Amino acid sequence: MNKEFFINNRKKYLDKVDDSSLSLFFSGKAFQKSADQDFDFEVDKNFYYLAGINQANVILAIVKDNDNFRSALFIEKNDPVLVKWVGYKLEINEAKELSGIDEVYYLDNFENFVYSCFNSSRKFTGTLRSLYLNLERRNEAGYTHLALEYAEKFKKTYPEVRIRNSYLKVVELRMFKTEEELAIIKKAINTTKGGLELIMKNLKPGMYENQMEAYFNFHLQYTANSDTAFETIAASGKNATILHYVANNQKINDNELMLFDLGARDGFYVSDISRTYPTSGKFTKRQREVYEEVLNVNKLCIEFLKPGVTWVEYNKYASDLLAKACIRLGLIKEPKELIKYYYHSIGHSIGLDTHDPANGLIPISEGMILTVEPGIYIEEENIGVRIEDNILITKDGRINLSEDIIKEVDDIEKFMAAK
Repeated sequence: MNKEFFINNRKKYLDKVDDSSLSLFFSGKAFQKSADQDFDFEVDKNFYYLAGINQANVILAIVKDNDNFRSALFIEKNDPVLVKWVGYKLEINEAKELSGIDEVYYLDNFENFVYSCFNSSRKFTGTLRSLYLNLERRNEAGYTHLALEYAEKFKKTYPEVRIRNSYLKVVELRMFKTEEELAIIKKAINTTKGGLELIMKNLKPGMYENQMEAYFNFHLQYTANSDTAFETIAASGKNATILHYVANNQKINDNELMLFDLGARDGFYVSDISRTYPTSGKFTKRQREVYEEVLNVNKLCIEFLKPGVTWVEYNKYASDLLAKACIRLGLIKEPKELIKYYYHSIGHSIGLDTHDPANGLIPISEGMILTVEPGIYIEEENIGVRIEDNILITKDGRINLSEDIIKEVDDIEKFMAAK
């Protein structure tokens, strides 16, 4: 993604915030994994969307004051010793080029910058009245992050300044994908297609779930230098009825179904695809019955999507279809029993995150990319089926971006027979 993308994102963000304000975004920090190693760093996606920088301990500042706009970055200085151990961090000129921001300083200038924004005697225009912070919250005991921690500190120093939340403002921008974003997501989907085809060519009883996962990982790294979008689900038999099964360590048996929920990540943009395959290359009669019901719901839900549909309507439509399917399959007698065999929502936004955050009050609209992922999970029969596609909402309807990843029974059996 070139710097113009991030420059435009900042311009769109400025249209959403009040005048006389400072907005701060933190890239995040690395967390310790063991005595001598950190977990892989994962940049805050709202920060990345506005700054284009993938590095820990970076701060983005955006000022809007009397129609004067100013952006600044604060980065770490390179430590000569750490450079020898872990390599270089971005230098000032590199950060400028990636972000399109001319003002780049070292972190030891940050507090003085903030002070100048809220003290008229040291200010370049006038005292700002509010501070926007990226205050994402979760209903988890003890949950915190840098923006929440900074808010507590800032309130003590500047009690007269109003703190406001920028989180949803950026999320609402991220919900609508540009042509540049769409191109990268298409690439991730195509990479996922190749990985699934490699799985189908090698899937057979007697192997282990993690070996199938390894084929997918190999394809991503060997052909596209891509990461996985999330922990791969490679679930055979009864394991496929566990929604987020990621152990992937069981032996694959004859005449079972194997559910794959996986995706590629390219430039932080992801695909999220689910497919279900017969381990012996052919569906049994019962497996085919269940699979065809899920596939029918998948197709009907895709056709249902268009601008103006609400998320509530989308989920109800899918649940009604799946309830009727489960009645036809002899699993339930009344729609209210559906929860026994289907226990998740029909889809979500994708983008910089696999479950890209969204404002659920905004109807499905042109430019959004979301998933369609109906499933039926029958633990007592060792059958779990989910079929998931990635859909672009257009002005008049939708486009299935993953339509080239085969999902018809005959196509799957033919492909697997040719291996």
